[in-house]
This record gives sequence, structure tokens and C-alpha cells, in this order.
Amino acid sequence: MSAAERAALGAAQERLLAALVGGAEPPPGFDAERVRVQARALRAKHAHAHAAVSAPAPRRLRLFAPRGGRPPKGPARGDGPCDAPA
Repeated sequence: MSAAERAALGAAQERLLAALVGGAEPPPGFDAERVRVQARALRAKHAHAHAAVSAPAPRRLRLFAPRGGRPPKGPARGDGPCDAPA
């Protein structure tokens, strides 16, 4: 690939990215409707991911809470043979 071809490809990729995330017109050769549909899907995916990571702390921590709200029994509590002083 020549330097000119590489530069043209880079410019087309920049225009496509601007169309997908910035609302710009798609570059020539791309189906405008398909680009709009994909841009809408990317916005929905971003909104879903943002909602998941910005959930209130109690909701996030509940995912890692012990079953039944009680601490685990046995070596997992820190009183196993691996936790004995050396």
C-alpha cells in the first residue's frame, strides 16, 4: 500500500468514525441508512454500559455479597492453615 493510499484510507476511517460517534455524514461509498442504524446501536450500547457502571454502590456490591448475607465459613474467612503465622 502506498503512502497516498494509506492516507486516503486513514481519512475515510476518520470520516466513518465521525459519522458513527459524532453525527457527521458518512464518507462516500457507505450506505447512509446503515451507518445511522449502527450509530444508534453504538449510542444504546454506550448508554447501557454507562448505566451499569454508574449504578448506586449497594447495587454493585450486591453482586459480590456472600450468599444469604452471611460471611463464608472455613479457610475463606482467614483462619485456615495458609493464614497461620510463620
